[in-house]
Amino acid sequence: MISAGYIITAVSDYAKKTGVSDYLIGFLVVSIGTSLPELTTAVVASFTKTSQIVLGDIIGANIIDVTVVLGITAIIGKKIFIHGKVLTKTIFTVMLMAFLPLIVGFDGKISQLEGFLLVIAFFLYIYSLLKKEGQFGKIKKELEWKDIWQDMVVISLSIIALLLSTHWLLLSANQIAIMLEVPQFVMGLILVAAGTTVPELTVEVRSILKGATGLAFGDILGSVVANSTLVLGVGAIINPIIFEKTRFINSAFFMITSVYIALLFIKKKQITWQEGVGVLLLYVTFLITEGLSGFI
Repeated sequence: MISAGYIITAVSDYAKKTGVSDYLIGFLVVSIGTSLPELTTAVVASFTKTSQIVLGDIIGANIIDVTVVLGITAIIGKKIFIHGKVLTKTIFTVMLMAFLPLIVGFDGKISQLEGFLLVIAFFLYIYSLLKKEGQFGKIKKELEWKDIWQDMVVISLSIIALLLSTHWLLLSANQIAIMLEVPQFVMGLILVAAGTTVPELTVEVRSILKGATGLAFGDILGSVVANSTLVLGVGAIINPIIFEKTRFINSAFFMITSVYIALLFIKKKQITWQEGVGVLLLYVTFLITEGLSGFI
């Protein structure tokens, strides 16, 4: 959490120097920063042959982002108004990206080729975002090294710390799964996902307290896109992911439903604290119907 926090601060500082909007910083920069725990989890887990934790972590993290994180953010903010032209123009694409894990994993396996396709989809989406930002915002084309070297040093050191902490997280999670006789997928879906989404929650609360709602919503949706494409793709490229199809499909459909509900709030351009309580209860329902069944 601490190392991801330093990365987010440094990268956001760099992005603001380029002149991009709060939403793009949230969607592109901060969301990738807050998805680094999931990405490093995917890399380490794939190399250690615990790739089912990767899949569970991605699905679980996406669900937590659009229920728990969004819900707590709405409760703290009481009533959040959502602004930004780029934000409203990305709704359909975000939904499509959320569908991709279900599409490629419907046969119970995500191959290396499918992993490459997911990564390509992520970069195509980033390219389309940058084009939109060029139309709706102002991006400075040149920055001097003296303006950014401190951010680069912080980012580099924090990534090393993040990789080490992720390695210990996975070792502990795998050991707990063995002791409790819980499937790796369920361990990733609930416990690992809860740990790797702490940076998102931290960013959301800070953003709302500072009044930067564009950054907050951009981060949530950006994390969903990054997890569903870049993180899952990298994990599958390193080591193809084979899993129990039934449990995955059930949780993936729940994830898509949760993302759709979050997008509805964006479409109506506001979310109240009552709706925040509602999405929190949605996650409780998920734990009861899907998560806890893994421990029986």
